[in-house]
Amino acid sequence: MVARSRMGGPWSRAQHVARAFRDGGHEVTLAWGDDGNCADPIAPTLEIPVPSPLGLPGAIARHTFPLASRLGLMGRKPVRSFEEVLWLTGALDERYTRAAVEVLRAHMRASRPDVVYSEFSLAAVIAARAEGVPCVGSGSQPTTAAYASHPRKSAGIRRLLRDMGMPAPASSLTVLEGMRRRFIPSCPTLEPRVGERAVYCGFLDEPPALTGRPRDCALVYLGAGSVPAGVAVRAGRELARALGCDLYVAGVPEALHAVGDHEVACAPRFDVSELLPRARVFVHHGGQNSMMDALSYGVPQVVVPGRVFERQFNAEAVESARCGLTVRAPKPALIARAARRLVDEPALTSGIRGLREELSSLGGTKRIVREVETLVS
Repeated sequence: MVARSRMGGPWSRAQHVARAFRDGGHEVTLAWGDDGNCADPIAPTLEIPVPSPLGLPGAIARHTFPLASRLGLMGRKPVRSFEEVLWLTGALDERYTRAAVEVLRAHMRASRPDVVYSEFSLAAVIAARAEGVPCVGSGSQPTTAAYASHPRKSAGIRRLLRDMGMPAPASSLTVLEGMRRRFIPSCPTLEPRVGERAVYCGFLDEPPALTGRPRDCALVYLGAGSVPAGVAVRAGRELARALGCDLYVAGVPEALHAVGDHEVACAPRFDVSELLPRARVFVHHGGQNSMMDALSYGVPQVVVPGRVFERQFNAEAVESARCGLTVRAPKPALIARAARRLVDEPALTSGIRGLREELSSLGGTKRIVREVETLVS
């Protein structure tokens, strides 16, 4: 059984993990909620409640947060820990967690899974512990309590745990860290301090073979709600001028702009597997999946992390490993200048090949399956 939290990245990783277990001959159920991030599940599903951001009534959240996302307002508030992320998305709301735990426990009692894999789903970890089912899941250095936590956000979770007769640590992150195994989709160079019971697995999938295909475009994705869409589009236009190539800007309304002899194509989504083999530079917000996609395809990165702790951590790791540059302020001219430097100064990206090899050597989802099979055998 695989359960994931309410964010686009966890759904993507949950799909990768579920596919690996399925391909290994195991029966898989995906626990999901209809929150707009989930699409095309690769296994039978169990529908669980969807948290409402900040625990607000659903009708209010449905209108407030899409508007804030379109205006880029969500990038103005600093986010200092993963506990804050869980609180902002509603995953620490006591009523939601009680409801989700009850649904998950009922399913576990009926199906008796051999193991639960939590993709940052706190409710799944609590339900598995209550039912005595081994629980493993994903982890990372910046999501540990030792890196950063805000226990006041977890008061409702502590009440729930006490009501269930379980230990109630100060931080909800400690509950996630208590899983039997924590699989880190990264490597020691990028995340050297990941805590106990951690297993590095690198790239989840085998990286593609790099070819001599011409690098004739660049890609921009600055996150959902991190910056106003207009800033991302202006960054695309500046990059087209600075790099002298076509640009693709994801996460914005569909449009097409001419910049000299080049085009800036805008859309909510693009297929990165089609674009990254051609990309000279990938400008992104510092999300884990974006960072790993760039490394998988050997593409230099300009990371614009804004005020989010995990993205700042990833940006610093990318720059320290000589795989790209960080731009703290989401200003199109600064972004274009950094991208031009990556093209003109090869030393700034001299670490890409070695880091790609390190990530490729750690086993990916195949290692996750082997480790879990050994754990429950």
